[in-house]
Amino acid sequence: MIIGLSDGAYASQHLHGFVTKADRLLQGTWYSSEGAITFKTNGTVHYHGKRYFYAVSNGGLIQLSGKHRSNAIPYQLAGGKLTLMENGEEVVYTHKRPRRK
Repeated sequence: MIIGLSDGAYASQHLHGFVTKADRLLQGTWYSSEGAITFKTNGTVHYHGKRYFYAVSNGGLIQLSGKHRSNAIPYQLAGGKLTLMENGEEVVYTHKRPRRK
């Protein structure tokens, strides 16, 4: 399934086994002070306590699709860090759990 995004880019869901390099790099659990986000190989993501289907665009967006809503989140992968723009603020995730104080 191909999803058209507002910036003219396209994202491909994992329904037919099409996995991009960005998909592979995102897979697994990422941690931040805001919580964890888990991208699974079946094309689902657990984000803020909810499960969504996700697709990664070539324009730097992660498209989340749920039962009642969908959302496009700007992202950047660099230096082993995943940066998401959440509610107008950058949130940085890593594959390492944050240390408890």
